[in-house]
Amino acid sequence: MVTCWKELDDVLRGRKADPDLLSSGTTHIHIRPLVLGSVALGVVYGIFMGLYAVATRTPPCLAQTVASAVKVPALFFLTLVVTFPSLYVFSALMGVRLGPKDVLRLILVPIAVNLAVLASLGPITGFFTLSTSSYHFMKLLNFSFFALSGAIGLKVLLTMLSRLEQAQAPQDAVPTATPPTPEANPSAPQATTPAPAQPSPGRAMALRIFQVWLVIYAMVGAQMGWVLRPFIGSPTMDFAWFRSREANIFIDIIRTIGKLLTP
Repeated sequence: MVTCWKELDDVLRGRKADPDLLSSGTTHIHIRPLVLGSVALGVVYGIFMGLYAVATRTPPCLAQTVASAVKVPALFFLTLVVTFPSLYVFSALMGVRLGPKDVLRLILVPIAVNLAVLASLGPITGFFTLSTSSYHFMKLLNFSFFALSGAIGLKVLLTMLSRLEQAQAPQDAVPTATPPTPEANPSAPQATTPAPAQPSPGRAMALRIFQVWLVIYAMVGAQMGWVLRPFIGSPTMDFAWFRSREANIFIDIIRTIGKLLTP
């Protein structure tokens, strides 16, 4: 377990995204500790989510706490399973030459960051759970926390991929002569300076393509959360591990906002 926390600490402090380490690949990212640590963090936040069913029901619904503790880490790793093939293809289009195992190591870093941010917000979720009985408010609060942590995690992934692409790109900077000043001695050797690196049109296009993947990943993650619901548990409905298939997460968020604003 100590190894897991050390690996997570390195991730949070940005050591895994160090350009010098990434220049030699992704072998410094260890899969097993990151998976175990991420699962533990997901369980922590899931417990805080499930507290709502404990605090608002008589008798308390402890089963919802157990279900949420299982579903939060499952949400992230099931999303990884669905989006992994497209990540491999999009990273190749971006110019990052990685094998499937390297891509897996790479995406585990933002997942760990995502779950660490969520776990750190868990006490805030618990505080609002104990201080309000509004189910719709709690839904929007948790959705906001997932969106915030997801944005941070995807930013980390984009940064790491950009650094990998730069580290693997050939260094073809050609020195150019500095033009002499009028006072300079023509017979003296002229200093040379490397030409400033300019982003190629192909790299800019690849970056835009990968940003499309980030949007796809976020949409899949949001809908996966809808498929695995409930996480909080409506006080007007009996406990169930899953709800029937209907609508989608985006329609439900609009409905929830409307209900919250309706007196």
